[in-house]
Amino acid sequence: MGDQAAGQAQTPPNVVKGASRSEAIQDLAKHVFGGLPPSGGKFTMDVDQINDAIKQWSGLLAQLREDAVKGRRMVGLTAAGSPLDQAGQAFVNAANASGTAYIKANQAQQDFVSDYIRKLTAVRDGHAEADQAGADHLKKA
Repeated sequence: MGDQAAGQAQTPPNVVKGASRSEAIQDLAKHVFGGLPPSGGKFTMDVDQINDAIKQWSGLLAQLREDAVKGRRMVGLTAAGSPLDQAGQAFVNAANASGTAYIKANQAQQDFVSDYIRKLTAVRDGHAEADQAGADHLKKA
């Protein structure tokens, strides 16, 4: 028991005392994930891959919009019979709160997907402009 008996937190068994927080995080990442994540966060895509990704993300956005339309039916629910007993009113209130949370989450997802599509489109358009500038430069040479 050691540290626990004195009311203090125990040091995990594989932690070396005196290691910095950064070193401890790196050791944990190596243990849990088999290594550190790659640095730089870069990936490459050609224009066709970008167009395909935009198409896929646009499909996801359309699906999210359809889900939002269907989800709006989950808000503003009322129960049959009036006045409701306390349990019935609690159920209606919980259902409406759940529907409102669903709509908010769906909107956040739509915002994220729309922003990502804008970024992919900007990258694709940047590729096209750079390709055109390179072609123009070669024509002058």
